Amino acid sequence: METTFEQARAALAFLEQHRLTPSVEFYELALVYLRQSDPLLAEDVDRAIERDGALTMARAADIAAGLRERRAVPGDATALTSRVATTERELTALRDQIAALRALVLSQIGPGDDAEHDRLTHALSPVGARRILEQIGQRDRRHVVLMFSIDRLVAINREFGHSVGDNVLNAFAAKLKRIFPEQEAIRWGGNEFIVAIPGQTATAVRELAEEVLGLLEQRNFRLRDTGASIGKVTASAAVVSDHVGDIDAILREGRAKIEAAMAAGGNRVEM
Repeated sequence: METTFEQARAALAFLEQHRLTPSVEFYELALVYLRQSDPLLAEDVDRAIERDGALTMARAADIAAGLRERRAVPGDATALTSRVATTERELTALRDQIAALRALVLSQIGPGDDAEHDRLTHALSPVGARRILEQIGQRDRRHVVLMFSIDRLVAINREFGHSVGDNVLNAFAAKLKRIFPEQEAIRWGGNEFIVAIPGQTATAVRELAEEVLGLLEQRNFRLRDTGASIGKVTASAAVVSDHVGDIDAILREGRAKIEAAMAAGGNRVEM
């Protein structure tokens, strides 16, 4: 199947969203996933995103290896080599095109819609969150970190389309802004949001997290065309104490707690 520029741009955006190296194998994985041309791969990717909030480098490598094994045909090494070579050339050309496109877009956008902000929700991106992350772990101002993940977002995207999922993400980011007016929410990637609150106890922060979840649960999301409700949308949250600047440890603990919350039915805060 011919790769259009829009498909290629979407594939590279997918890699950037999940912080994956734009290698040939990951680029092909992204294209196959976005085209939904391999049901096994799509199921593996959806399961990984729903479990971890994003597609990790290690999991992506495993899924890409599975794709290669399914595509490998005995005696067809020449065709495989040709396909890899074509993909490499295509990726090289597209990297240049994407760089030019980004430069053009950044020259035309307004304040707050840049590399430091998530384009969809306008929350901080991981790049824009650096100044906040640098404060975490300072001994004179300890933080409690909240991590949120919307329950069943992958299923919502699959059943109703990504535009509905995007609406859910936007609404959730707005509720974070409402409950935490003095803090900036961070969209860490995909389904993950982080808020770092200084000078508060874990108990007080948990109450605020529960308020966010309650607001989301009360929201009745409807399809634009028919007005039909998509059903109750909920989220799970984790309260993580300061790890003296170790954001990786915070993410690991937060994801483990959210996984436990979702396993218990979601719509809850894990301490």
